[in-house]
Amino acid sequence: MNNPKQSSIGLEEARQALNTVQAATQRGTTLYRYRQASPYFLLWGAVWALGYGLSDLWPAQAGWIWLTLDGTGALATILITKADRVRRGSGQAMTWRIAGLVLALLVFFVAAFLVMAPQTGRQVSTFITLTVALAYTVAGLWAGQRWIVSGVAVGALSLIGYFHIPAHFNAWMGLVGGGVLMLSGVWLRRV
Repeated sequence: MNNPKQSSIGLEEARQALNTVQAATQRGTTLYRYRQASPYFLLWGAVWALGYGLSDLWPAQAGWIWLTLDGTGALATILITKADRVRRGSGQAMTWRIAGLVLALLVFFVAAFLVMAPQTGRQVSTFITLTVALAYTVAGLWAGQRWIVSGVAVGALSLIGYFHIPAHFNAWMGLVGGGVLMLSGVWLRRV
């Protein structure tokens, strides 16, 4: 009954094969998440580069510049999410989650600024940047190491700018903050 040409697989070989399949599945999921996140990194990198660059040129108008760009960025984020969901044929739940996230962040920052009462735009900007850096780093614990690298880089570079380049902080943040996010978007797309 037992065919001598048939090979039976041992328990350890089966375990190794399953581990290989699991590792490949995990890697595929991570790369998929990277590719999905790439447009958002590119978008927000451009928003940061423009926001900081324009704020450096017209510091008295920084509040309006950021309000306009953040609103535009939030709307673009929702539209990218919606287009992606339509393309994949999935529901609208993520669009509403993104809108809820934007609202929650707005409320969080307003409340934090009421409590902390920052004295300068540089303090406000650095706090927001560090919060974003923390969010990317924490998300990277689930989404992959490239998120962590991006979060740590943005956080570290913003602290360098805050403490060591105060006279050119906005130019620094436009270049390195926006640049890191855009480079991360390109890096995430490369799978």
